[in-house]
Amino acid sequence: MQRKNYNFVQDYNIYGLNMCKRIMNRRWLYILLAVSTLLLASCAKELNDQMGWDPGFDTREFTAILTIKKTPGDTVYFQLDDTTTVYPRNYQDGFTRMERVYCGLSVSNRPTGRFRYTADVIWLESLEEGRVTSDSSVAGPDPLSVYEDWMTGVEDGYLTIHYATYWGKNPVRHVFSLVTGTNPDDPYEVVLRHDACGDAKEELGESIICFDLNGLPDTGGAYKTLTLNWTSGGAATSKKEFKFKTRK
Repeated sequence: MQRKNYNFVQDYNIYGLNMCKRIMNRRWLYILLAVSTLLLASCAKELNDQMGWDPGFDTREFTAILTIKKTPGDTVYFQLDDTTTVYPRNYQDGFTRMERVYCGLSVSNRPTGRFRYTADVIWLESLEEGRVTSDSSVAGPDPLSVYEDWMTGVEDGYLTIHYATYWGKNPVRHVFSLVTGTNPDDPYEVVLRHDACGDAKEELGESIICFDLNGLPDTGGAYKTLTLNWTSGGAATSKKEFKFKTRK
């Protein structure tokens, strides 16, 4: 889905936002060049880790991954994590469905309530959505690396993964599946399957993908441990744990 950029700010190269926008505009290739690792590091300014600002600033600019939602009264809002809500002043795309996005925000330093903020959207890109399935036979033996940075995490009922793998110089689309029900004793243990679909292993590239976890058993308002397994190289497997709570 192509999304518009919000160029109401003429110079928004603060915190690497301008370079991040250029990187994400190449999503149709489904890769980010390996050199972008350093550039993405400059984007890692999570809004929910940056509260407690200097009161001398009216606004601050951040890069964030969040969910676009709408209230029953048709007010569009951004859910940053399980508790923090941001209300955009200049959202223009027209809400069609709830979705995860990667965006740059200019956020007011004056909260409108507990964990409630207003912001202007500088740029915005939809994240690729992987499928969640209980079919344990889906293909996916191809390895990938998962980055342990601010872009990999579980928030608002979504698992978001910043990953790297090999692609061909003329890449085909890879398929990513999150398989549930792999452990009959733990419904919150899942396996990430990556099918390169025969793509050549010529260039290392990285990107971001998200999975909607709300099909898992309801946690009843409590946090449960979500265990993610994936193939990290050859026959080797890796594992990472997250805190997960069902989105309401």
